[in-house]
Amino acid sequence: MWSILCRPLEGLTLATTLVVLTGIITLLGLAAAKDVDQVPKLDLTKIMNDKVYSKVFVRRREEHKLLVNHLRSIDDYAKRYKLMKLGLDEIIRVIREEGGKLRGNQITAKSEFPKDQELITALAQFLENTCLFGEIVLHFPDMSYRILKNVTDWRELMTQALDYTKAFNHILDDKSIELLGLLNQEINVDQRTDEYVNPYREVETVATEPPKKKKKDKAKPKKGPSLTPSRNEL
Repeated sequence: MWSILCRPLEGLTLATTLVVLTGIITLLGLAAAKDVDQVPKLDLTKIMNDKVYSKVFVRRREEHKLLVNHLRSIDDYAKRYKLMKLGLDEIIRVIREEGGKLRGNQITAKSEFPKDQELITALAQFLENTCLFGEIVLHFPDMSYRILKNVTDWRELMTQALDYTKAFNHILDDKSIELLGLLNQEINVDQRTDEYVNPYREVETVATEPPKKKKKDKAKPKKGPSLTPSRNEL
């Protein structure tokens, strides 16, 4: 599950994603061709640009929400913790690796959308995983912090990642931009406004708190005969 969500545009996955956007054209082309060899091969690096990818990005964000709903449906705390740890570890790894590629090739929001397959994948993975990180931390903050406390530089790393990602406002949808604003305040206390509140924290409290065991009332041992006479005896 995590490998699919954290690595969305790798190899054939990129072609599969583009089918969502160009499916009708592709099907018409296949229907018109008499021979498979006559179907022209698409150069995905020429098709993909910021406008096309912005549509792919929205689809990926919808998948992120499905994942959050799945995590929320897991009542077993240990099972959810294990799954979230796998996911957050993978996200941190992707942000480190793909961020290095983007910096090394000077890919920014102001530069031209990359034409190289590897750089397209790196940018997509970076933007999507930053937002996925935001979804997880905002919906499950307490468990997320417990997992992330073993990653010494996670706060600095992800603050830089969300700042980088927010700059691509021509690709991101409004809800994702809002999410990153909440994430920045959630993980950086000094950035919080007086009105800040994590709208998802209450949901986590209800879902993840293990049920409290009812204390059994222990039967008090009966004492011997009372030396104090009852009122009826007076």
